Amino acid sequence: MKNIFPFIFILINTAAYSQTIIPDISARVDTSKTVIKSVYHLYKNYINSKPDSIYKNPYWNDKEADQLLKSKIFKIDRSANQMYNYYNSVQYLSYYTPKILQIDSIASNRYQIKTLFAHDCAEKEYKNSTPDFITKLYAVKNENEEFKLENVISYDTKNWKKYKAKFITYIVHPNCSFDKKEAVKAVRFCEKIANQFNLKIEPFTYYILPNSDEMGKLYNFEYWLSYLGGQALIPYKEIFTTYGNASYPHEFVHMLFPLPKDNSLYCPMIINEGLATWLAGPSFNESFEDSLKQTSKTFQKQKGISLDDIMTFKFRNDFDNSILYVTGGVICKLVYEKHGEKGIWELYNSTKDNFNVTLEKLFEKPFDDVEKMIIKYITDYDNAK
Repeated sequence: MKNIFPFIFILINTAAYSQTIIPDISARVDTSKTVIKSVYHLYKNYINSKPDSIYKNPYWNDKEADQLLKSKIFKIDRSANQMYNYYNSVQYLSYYTPKILQIDSIASNRYQIKTLFAHDCAEKEYKNSTPDFITKLYAVKNENEEFKLENVISYDTKNWKKYKAKFITYIVHPNCSFDKKEAVKAVRFCEKIANQFNLKIEPFTYYILPNSDEMGKLYNFEYWLSYLGGQALIPYKEIFTTYGNASYPHEFVHMLFPLPKDNSLYCPMIINEGLATWLAGPSFNESFEDSLKQTSKTFQKQKGISLDDIMTFKFRNDFDNSILYVTGGVICKLVYEKHGEKGIWELYNSTKDNFNVTLEKLFEKPFDDVEKMIIKYITDYDNAK
């Protein structure tokens, strides 16, 4: 997953809130109309019903909720998975006050709800971090004549062209073209990695998009301050890419390696992203070799680097996660050279709690020595080349 963040985090008061969140409305939202008022109350009830939680929300389309909750990993609302990463919904909505900009009919029994999430910042250093998001959800009347909320992705992509390449189903944005040669490369790369690590390839869907704004729209965002360049949603068997391309090896690696059955046993991000970076580069258009050279130059300018600083983002680039990704890639590379496929699986099955011990075991030396070795390898890499 390629993250592109401004990395200006506003400090939200984390005290408990109990009041009901009442969304403001713009002059365009005419609640004197019965249907508009009904949709407004649906949305107000929804944002007060723990939208940050993974459960069958009573204000959401039942069929869609049942399908999306099978994984027990993601929230029903695709935008909620991005919005409530750092704070729960009550804290977030008490700070980024929701304002409904539009409630409009776009088809028979289908209304769009566009909402601005912004804060009136008094602090100058935070003013460029608002608004945070503008979301769009659909309110659709069901067979019981009740309005329920839906994600936009199914409706908005229903007329997009679809192509098949073995186990990959491509869904192509109207402003993008489908390259069959790229699709062949994609299949070959997946089969190569699957053979190398004895992985089973399950069919998945690949969305080809021209830019991050169009990707955001499929996540229910008309605007997002902190956005993504590409992502693999493994439980949904979906890949999204914003480069108009049919092959994104970094995200293929994420898709191919299985998630643990227990959600609490994920390997640390430095290994999850490091594995994809070692095998396919940190992003769509940058190789592991090139990114390692660049990270080496950064390390040469910094003293006292620790793995903990890297893993907690105390030491990082301003606008990407390359330092974490590349460091993880180096760990995977060195482990593979020493232990092969078996060592990679030990890393991938490590957890936050046993990560340091796992490194000690694989490198057969104390953690402090392992850390120094990894940092030195990266620091010296550019000069060595």
